[in-house]
Amino acid sequence: MTAQTLEAESITRATPIPSWVIAGPLGSGKTTLIARWLAEKPERDNWVVLLNEYTDAGIDALTVAAAAKGAFDVRLVPGGCLCCSGEADFRRNLLDLIERVRPVGILVEPSGIGHPGSIVEELLAHEAAGTITLCGVIGLIDPSHLESSDETVIAVREIADALVLAKVDLANNVQKNKFIELADGLFPAKSWVGEVEQGALPSEAFRAIEQGRSVRQHSPLLKRPSSHAAEHAQALEHAYSSEHAHVSPDGQLRREFHHLGRHGARWIFPRATSFVEMRFLTLLSSDLSLVDPALARPERLKAVIRVDEDTWLLLQLVQGQLSMQPTAWRRDNRIEVQLPPGVKWEADAWDRLWARCLRSTSSVP
Repeated sequence: MTAQTLEAESITRATPIPSWVIAGPLGSGKTTLIARWLAEKPERDNWVVLLNEYTDAGIDALTVAAAAKGAFDVRLVPGGCLCCSGEADFRRNLLDLIERVRPVGILVEPSGIGHPGSIVEELLAHEAAGTITLCGVIGLIDPSHLESSDETVIAVREIADALVLAKVDLANNVQKNKFIELADGLFPAKSWVGEVEQGALPSEAFRAIEQGRSVRQHSPLLKRPSSHAAEHAQALEHAYSSEHAHVSPDGQLRREFHHLGRHGARWIFPRATSFVEMRFLTLLSSDLSLVDPALARPERLKAVIRVDEDTWLLLQLVQGQLSMQPTAWRRDNRIEVQLPPGVKWEADAWDRLWARCLRSTSSVP
Protein backbone atom coordinates (compact mmCIF):
# COMPACT_ATOMS: atom_id res chain seq x y z
CA MET A 1 0.00 0.00 0.00
CA THR A 2 1.48 3.34 -1.05
CA ALA A 3 1.76 6.46 1.09
CA GLN A 4 -0.84 8.14 -1.13
CA THR A 5 -3.27 5.26 -0.60
CA LEU A 6 -2.76 5.37 3.16
CA GLU A 7 -3.33 9.13 3.16
CA ALA A 8 -6.51 8.79 1.08
CA GLU A 9 -7.81 6.03 3.38
CA SER A 10 -7.05 8.20 6.44
CA ILE A 11 -9.00 11.12 4.96
CA THR A 12 -11.93 8.83 4.09
CA ARG A 13 -12.07 7.44 7.61
CA ALA A 14 -11.93 10.94 9.07
CA THR A 15 -14.97 12.00 7.02
CA PRO A 16 -18.30 11.61 8.85
CA ILE A 17 -20.75 9.28 7.11
CA PRO A 18 -24.04 10.97 6.09
CA SER A 19 -26.94 9.27 7.88
CA TRP A 20 -30.71 9.64 7.72
CA VAL A 21 -33.57 8.32 9.83
CA ILE A 22 -36.84 7.47 8.07
CA ALA A 23 -39.50 7.14 10.78
CA GLY A 24 -43.25 6.65 10.84
CA PRO A 25 -46.04 4.38 12.06
CA LEU A 26 -46.81 0.99 10.55
CA GLY A 27 -47.93 1.27 6.94
CA SER A 28 -46.92 4.92 6.52
CA GLY A 29 -44.70 4.33 3.48
CA LYS A 30 -41.19 4.19 5.01
CA THR A 31 -40.07 1.19 2.96
CA THR A 32 -41.49 2.72 -0.24
CA LEU A 33 -39.48 5.91 0.34
CA ILE A 34 -36.26 3.99 1.04
CA ALA A 35 -36.76 1.75 -1.99
CA ARG A 36 -37.19 4.87 -4.16
CA TRP A 37 -34.06 6.38 -2.56
CA LEU A 38 -31.93 3.32 -3.47
CA ALA A 39 -33.45 3.08 -6.94
CA GLU A 40 -32.49 6.67 -7.79
CA LYS A 41 -29.02 6.87 -6.21
CA PRO A 42 -25.85 6.75 -8.37
CA GLU A 43 -25.00 3.11 -9.10
CA ARG A 44 -21.48 3.32 -7.64
CA ASP A 45 -22.61 4.83 -4.35
CA ASN A 46 -22.79 2.14 -1.68
CA TRP A 47 -25.70 2.97 0.64
CA VAL A 48 -26.52 0.74 3.61
CA VAL A 49 -29.98 0.41 5.14
CA LEU A 50 -30.38 -0.60 8.79
CA LEU A 51 -33.93 -1.87 8.69
CA ASN A 52 -35.83 -2.82 11.83
CA GLU A 53 -38.68 -5.32 11.56
CA TYR A 54 -40.82 -6.94 14.22
CA THR A 55 -39.77 -10.41 13.04
CA ASP A 56 -36.86 -11.78 11.03
CA ALA A 57 -39.03 -12.57 7.99
CA GLY A 58 -37.35 -9.74 6.10
CA ILE A 59 -40.20 -8.91 3.72
CA ASP A 60 -39.41 -5.17 3.77
CA ALA A 61 -35.73 -5.97 3.21
CA LEU A 62 -36.64 -7.92 0.08
CA THR A 63 -38.76 -5.00 -1.16
CA VAL A 64 -35.87 -2.57 -0.74
CA ALA A 65 -33.36 -4.95 -2.31
CA ALA A 66 -35.59 -5.52 -5.35
CA ALA A 67 -35.70 -1.78 -6.06
CA ALA A 68 -32.04 -0.93 -5.36
CA LYS A 69 -29.68 0.04 -8.17
CA GLY A 70 -25.95 -0.64 -8.06
CA ALA A 71 -24.02 -1.01 -4.80
CA PHE A 72 -26.09 -1.35 -1.63
CA ASP A 73 -26.62 -3.44 1.48
CA VAL A 74 -29.70 -4.01 3.61
CA ARG A 75 -29.10 -5.19 7.16
CA LEU A 76 -32.11 -6.54 8.98
CA VAL A 77 -32.32 -5.83 12.72
CA PRO A 78 -35.25 -7.89 14.08
CA GLY A 79 -36.98 -7.27 17.39
CA GLY A 80 -39.60 -4.60 16.83
CA CYS A 81 -37.69 -1.73 18.43
CA LEU A 82 -34.11 -0.64 17.71
CA CYS A 83 -33.78 1.09 21.06
CA CYS A 84 -34.62 -1.91 23.28
CA SER A 85 -34.97 -5.46 21.92
CA GLY A 86 -32.80 -4.68 18.89
CA GLU A 87 -30.36 -2.30 20.58
CA ALA A 88 -27.34 -4.63 20.66
CA ASP A 89 -27.71 -5.62 16.99
CA PHE A 90 -28.22 -2.00 15.95
CA ARG A 91 -25.07 -0.81 17.74
CA ARG A 92 -23.01 -3.72 16.43
CA ASN A 93 -24.08 -3.04 12.84
CA LEU A 94 -23.59 0.70 13.16
CA LEU A 95 -20.06 0.29 14.53
CA ASP A 96 -19.22 -2.16 11.73
CA LEU A 97 -20.38 0.37 9.14
CA ILE A 98 -18.37 3.16 10.76
CA GLU A 99 -15.17 1.23 11.37
CA ARG A 100 -15.00 -1.25 8.46
CA VAL A 101 -17.53 -0.77 5.65
CA ARG A 102 -17.51 3.04 5.33
CA PRO A 103 -20.55 3.36 3.01
CA VAL A 104 -21.44 6.55 1.16
CA GLY A 105 -24.50 6.88 3.40
CA ILE A 106 -26.64 5.12 6.00
CA LEU A 107 -30.44 4.95 6.09
CA VAL A 108 -32.03 3.87 9.38
CA GLU A 109 -35.65 2.71 9.39
CA PRO A 110 -37.02 2.11 12.90
CA SER A 111 -39.97 -0.23 13.17
CA GLY A 112 -43.39 1.38 13.02
CA ILE A 113 -43.95 0.35 16.65
CA GLY A 114 -40.54 1.53 17.89
CA HIS A 115 -39.83 4.89 19.53
CA PRO A 116 -37.35 6.90 17.40
CA GLY A 117 -35.95 9.02 20.26
CA SER A 118 -33.25 6.64 21.43
CA ILE A 119 -32.15 6.00 17.85
CA VAL A 120 -31.64 9.71 17.26
CA GLU A 121 -29.78 9.98 20.59
CA GLU A 122 -27.44 7.16 19.51
CA LEU A 123 -26.75 8.77 16.14
CA LEU A 124 -26.20 12.20 17.70
CA ALA A 125 -23.62 10.66 20.06
CA HIS A 126 -21.74 9.32 17.02
CA GLU A 127 -22.11 12.73 15.36
CA ALA A 128 -20.52 14.36 18.41
CA ALA A 129 -17.65 11.88 18.08
CA GLY A 130 -17.22 12.92 14.44
CA THR A 131 -17.95 9.51 12.89
CA ILE A 132 -21.29 10.28 11.23
CA THR A 133 -23.43 13.26 10.29
CA LEU A 134 -27.12 12.99 11.13
CA CYS A 135 -28.38 14.80 8.05
CA GLY A 136 -32.04 14.64 8.96
CA VAL A 137 -35.00 12.78 10.41
CA ILE A 138 -37.82 12.34 7.91
CA GLY A 139 -41.13 11.68 9.65
CA LEU A 140 -43.88 10.06 7.60
CA ILE A 141 -47.55 10.11 8.45
CA ASP A 142 -50.37 8.68 6.35
CA PRO A 143 -54.03 9.81 6.36
CA SER A 144 -55.12 7.06 8.75
CA HIS A 145 -52.74 8.29 11.50
CA LEU A 146 -53.45 12.02 11.39
CA GLU A 147 -55.45 11.99 14.62
CA SER A 148 -53.61 9.14 16.32
CA SER A 149 -52.78 9.52 20.02
CA ASP A 150 -50.29 6.65 19.93
CA GLU A 151 -47.06 7.59 21.73
CA THR A 152 -44.83 6.45 18.88
CA VAL A 153 -46.81 8.39 16.25
CA ILE A 154 -46.63 11.55 18.38
CA ALA A 155 -42.88 11.03 18.85
CA VAL A 156 -42.36 10.84 15.08
CA ARG A 157 -44.16 14.17 14.62
CA GLU A 158 -42.07 15.82 17.33
CA ILE A 159 -38.63 14.50 16.43
CA ALA A 160 -38.78 14.88 12.65
CA ASP A 161 -36.88 17.60 10.79
CA ALA A 162 -39.24 17.15 7.85
CA LEU A 163 -42.86 16.05 8.26
CA VAL A 164 -44.30 14.27 5.25
CA LEU A 165 -47.86 13.32 4.37
CA ALA A 166 -47.44 9.97 2.62
CA LYS A 167 -49.97 8.03 0.56
CA VAL A 168 -51.39 11.39 -0.48
CA ASP A 169 -53.48 9.67 -3.17
CA LEU A 170 -55.58 8.24 -0.31
CA ALA A 171 -56.07 11.63 1.40
CA ASN A 172 -59.09 13.86 0.86
CA ASN A 173 -59.01 17.66 1.17
CA VAL A 174 -60.16 17.55 4.81
CA GLN A 175 -57.26 15.26 5.69
CA LYS A 176 -54.77 17.38 3.76
CA ASN A 177 -55.91 20.48 5.66
CA LYS A 178 -55.74 18.53 8.92
CA PHE A 179 -52.13 17.62 8.14
CA ILE A 180 -51.17 21.27 7.56
CA GLU A 181 -52.95 22.29 10.76
CA LEU A 182 -51.13 19.55 12.66
CA ALA A 183 -47.73 20.58 11.28
CA ASP A 184 -48.33 24.27 11.99
CA GLY A 185 -49.02 23.48 15.65
CA LEU A 186 -45.68 21.72 16.24
CA PHE A 187 -42.73 23.30 18.03
CA PRO A 188 -39.95 23.56 16.99
CA ALA A 189 -41.17 24.29 13.48
CA LYS A 190 -40.21 21.73 10.84
CA SER A 191 -37.58 22.47 8.21
CA TRP A 192 -39.99 21.20 5.57
CA VAL A 193 -43.64 20.12 5.46
CA GLY A 194 -45.18 18.56 2.38
CA GLU A 195 -46.63 15.61 0.53
CA VAL A 196 -45.08 12.67 -1.31
CA GLU A 197 -46.42 10.19 -3.80
CA GLN A 198 -44.85 6.75 -4.25
CA GLY A 199 -41.97 7.68 -1.94
CA ALA A 200 -40.67 10.49 -4.16
CA LEU A 201 -39.32 13.15 -1.78
CA PRO A 202 -38.81 16.40 -3.75
CA SER A 203 -35.42 18.09 -4.00
CA GLU A 204 -36.68 21.17 -2.18
CA ALA A 205 -37.25 19.00 0.88
CA PHE A 206 -33.56 18.07 1.01
CA ARG A 207 -32.53 21.71 0.48
CA ALA A 208 -34.79 22.84 3.34
CA ILE A 209 -33.48 20.12 5.67
CA GLU A 210 -29.89 21.07 4.86
CA GLN A 211 -30.64 24.74 5.47
CA GLY A 212 -32.23 23.92 8.81
CA ARG A 213 -29.20 21.85 9.79
CA SER A 214 -26.78 24.64 8.84
CA VAL A 215 -28.71 27.09 11.04
CA ARG A 216 -28.36 24.71 14.00
CA GLN A 217 -24.66 24.38 13.30
CA HIS A 218 -24.24 28.17 13.52
CA SER A 219 -24.92 27.64 17.21
CA PRO A 220 -21.62 25.92 18.06
CA LEU A 221 -21.81 22.54 19.77
CA LEU A 222 -18.38 23.25 21.23
CA LYS A 223 -17.16 26.49 22.75
CA ARG A 224 -15.41 28.75 20.30
CA PRO A 225 -13.41 31.96 20.74
CA SER A 226 -15.47 35.16 20.72
CA SER A 227 -14.00 36.10 17.33
CA HIS A 228 -15.64 33.01 15.82
CA ALA A 229 -18.90 33.87 17.52
CA ALA A 230 -18.79 37.35 16.01
CA GLU A 231 -18.18 35.90 12.54
CA HIS A 232 -21.16 33.55 12.89
CA ALA A 233 -23.34 36.39 14.16
CA GLN A 234 -22.45 38.50 11.12
CA ALA A 235 -23.20 35.59 8.78
CA LEU A 236 -26.55 34.96 10.40
CA GLU A 237 -27.49 38.63 10.46
CA HIS A 238 -26.91 38.72 6.71
CA ALA A 239 -28.93 35.55 6.18
CA TYR A 240 -31.86 36.90 8.19
CA SER A 241 -31.86 40.54 7.16
CA SER A 242 -35.18 41.27 8.90
CA GLU A 243 -33.85 40.07 12.22
CA HIS A 244 -30.85 40.62 14.46
CA ALA A 245 -28.69 37.61 15.33
CA HIS A 246 -26.18 37.12 18.12
CA VAL A 247 -24.00 34.11 18.95
CA SER A 248 -22.37 34.03 22.37
CA PRO A 249 -18.94 32.42 22.98
CA ASP A 250 -20.59 29.52 24.87
CA GLY A 251 -22.65 28.45 21.86
CA GLN A 252 -25.98 30.21 22.52
CA LEU A 253 -27.69 31.61 19.44
CA ARG A 254 -30.24 34.42 19.87
CA ARG A 255 -32.24 35.83 16.97
CA GLU A 256 -34.26 38.93 17.83
CA PHE A 257 -37.23 40.00 15.76
CA HIS A 258 -39.69 42.87 15.54
CA HIS A 259 -42.88 42.06 13.62
CA LEU A 260 -46.34 43.64 13.70
CA GLY A 261 -45.38 45.92 16.59
CA ARG A 262 -44.18 43.02 18.73
CA HIS A 263 -40.65 42.34 19.97
CA GLY A 264 -39.30 38.91 20.73
CA ALA A 265 -36.50 36.43 20.20
CA ARG A 266 -35.65 32.82 19.52
CA TRP A 267 -32.80 31.10 21.36
CA ILE A 268 -30.98 27.92 20.42
CA PHE A 269 -28.76 26.25 23.02
CA PRO A 270 -26.51 23.24 22.28
CA ARG A 271 -28.18 19.89 22.96
CA ALA A 272 -25.66 19.14 25.75
CA THR A 273 -27.04 22.11 27.69
CA SER A 274 -29.30 21.10 30.58
CA PHE A 275 -31.83 23.26 32.43
CA VAL A 276 -33.04 22.92 36.01
CA GLU A 277 -36.68 21.99 35.55
CA MET A 278 -38.07 23.35 38.84
CA ARG A 279 -36.16 26.62 38.52
CA PHE A 280 -37.36 27.12 34.95
CA LEU A 281 -40.98 26.43 35.90
CA THR A 282 -40.85 28.55 39.06
CA LEU A 283 -39.42 31.59 37.32
CA LEU A 284 -41.88 31.44 34.43
CA SER A 285 -44.78 31.07 36.86
CA SER A 286 -43.65 34.14 38.79
CA ASP A 287 -44.21 37.84 38.22
CA LEU A 288 -41.21 38.35 35.95
CA SER A 289 -40.94 42.05 36.80
CA LEU A 290 -40.12 40.99 40.37
CA VAL A 291 -37.43 38.64 39.08
CA ASP A 292 -35.92 41.42 36.95
CA PRO A 293 -37.53 44.89 36.44
CA ALA A 294 -36.48 44.76 32.77
CA LEU A 295 -38.66 41.68 32.12
CA ALA A 296 -42.32 41.61 31.11
CA ARG A 297 -44.77 38.73 30.90
CA PRO A 298 -44.69 37.40 27.34
CA GLU A 299 -47.72 37.21 25.12
CA ARG A 300 -46.50 33.79 24.11
CA LEU A 301 -43.62 31.51 25.09
CA LYS A 302 -42.67 28.10 23.70
CA ALA A 303 -39.67 26.02 24.70
CA VAL A 304 -38.17 22.58 24.24
CA ILE A 305 -35.52 22.03 26.90
CA ARG A 306 -33.39 19.21 28.22
CA VAL A 307 -33.79 18.77 31.96
CA ASP A 308 -32.04 15.42 32.43
CA GLU A 309 -29.92 13.00 30.42
CA ASP A 310 -32.96 11.40 28.78
CA THR A 311 -35.73 13.89 29.60
CA TRP A 312 -36.85 16.66 27.28
CA LEU A 313 -39.88 18.87 27.89
CA LEU A 314 -42.14 21.03 25.74
CA LEU A 315 -43.35 24.09 27.66
CA GLN A 316 -45.90 26.66 26.51
CA LEU A 317 -47.00 29.85 28.23
CA VAL A 318 -50.16 31.39 26.74
CA GLN A 319 -52.36 33.99 28.48
CA GLY A 320 -50.52 33.39 31.74
CA GLN A 321 -51.15 29.63 31.69
CA LEU A 322 -48.07 27.42 31.70
CA SER A 323 -48.34 23.88 30.31
CA MET A 324 -45.69 21.15 30.19
CA GLN A 325 -45.38 17.75 28.56
CA PRO A 326 -42.64 15.33 27.47
CA THR A 327 -41.29 15.70 23.93
CA ALA A 328 -39.29 13.47 21.60
CA TRP A 329 -37.29 16.44 20.26
CA ARG A 330 -33.55 15.79 20.69
CA ARG A 331 -31.67 18.18 18.39
CA ASP A 332 -31.10 21.20 20.63
CA ASN A 333 -32.73 23.38 23.29
CA ARG A 334 -35.01 26.08 21.87
CA ILE A 335 -36.90 28.94 23.47
CA GLU A 336 -39.17 31.41 21.69
CA VAL A 337 -40.58 34.53 23.37
CA GLN A 338 -43.07 37.02 21.93
CA LEU A 339 -43.99 40.16 23.91
CA PRO A 340 -47.32 42.03 23.71
CA PRO A 341 -47.50 45.01 21.31
CA GLY A 342 -45.59 48.08 22.45
CA VAL A 343 -43.75 46.39 25.34
CA LYS A 344 -40.05 47.30 25.59
CA TRP A 345 -37.59 44.58 24.65
CA GLU A 346 -34.51 43.94 26.85
CA ALA A 347 -32.50 41.10 25.34
CA ASP A 348 -29.85 41.00 28.07
CA ALA A 349 -32.48 40.58 30.77
CA TRP A 350 -33.88 37.50 29.03
CA ASP A 351 -30.37 36.11 28.60
CA ARG A 352 -29.87 36.52 32.36
CA LEU A 353 -33.16 34.72 33.04
CA TRP A 354 -32.11 31.65 31.03
CA ALA A 355 -28.67 31.73 32.66
CA ARG A 356 -30.37 31.39 36.05
CA CYS A 357 -32.15 28.26 34.78
CA LEU A 358 -29.05 26.46 33.50
CA ARG A 359 -27.32 23.69 35.41
CA SER A 360 -23.94 24.90 36.56
CA THR A 361 -22.34 21.65 35.44
CA SER A 362 -23.93 19.47 32.77
CA SER A 363 -23.13 15.76 32.76
CA VAL A 364 -25.18 14.97 29.65
CA PRO A 365 -23.37 14.16 26.39
